[in-house]
Amino acid sequence: MSDVTDKIRSRGYWEVFIRPTDFVADRVSYAQLDALLRKAVVRFRGWPVPFVDERRALLGEEDWIGQDIDAESVSHYEAWRFWTSGQFAHLRAISADWREGKEATYVAPGFSGAVEVWEILYYLTEVFELAARLVLSEAGSDSMVIEATLHGLADRGLVVGQHNRAEFIEPNRSRVTELKRDVMLPRDALVAEARPQAVKMAQEFLMRFGWQPSTEQLTEHQQELIDGR
Repeated sequence: MSDVTDKIRSRGYWEVFIRPTDFVADRVSYAQLDALLRKAVVRFRGWPVPFVDERRALLGEEDWIGQDIDAESVSHYEAWRFWTSGQFAHLRAISADWREGKEATYVAPGFSGAVEVWEILYYLTEVFELAARLVLSEAGSDSMVIEATLHGLADRGLVVGQHNRAEFIEPNRSRVTELKRDVMLPRDALVAEARPQAVKMAQEFLMRFGWQPSTEQLTEHQQELIDGR
């Protein structure tokens, strides 16, 4: 626990784990952790997943390294840990809860907060891409588990939040207080199907707001992230 992780957990946040299905405490040597993770970092948009801040020293103990990130000027908060067992953990604040001024996300009356469609789809796409890269490294195994939980959903509204797309007439209200989904995938399936699997999990989250977009619609939206549009 730290000031940053306390801050993240004070509002809505993501909690993600990527891990081999079989536990091996020393799967990755401690000396390899930093370079291995940096090689796997996903850079589809402005913020990589995870964000490894070159200006900050790494945190760590006997079997893990990590960082707690307070980007300050852009209200971005995350914390990550990477263990010698190959497990990666990520805490990340829901972006809409921290934007201010002209960048603030509108919260409709009667709602506790908002989350954009693109945040759910894009972040899960990055998580699955990271898992696909890790499974091909020394941190990988014959199969991997990807687990994602979205906390702080009570009375939260789902919004589109993109200028090039029509907004919902009114936000879609969350039907749960938090939502957890996980999937176990063999190595070959994870590498081949990371992006479709991310769409599938995103649909599970979006349906809990009462919205059921088609696979084709989300796949097209996802491709904008991949193409950098």
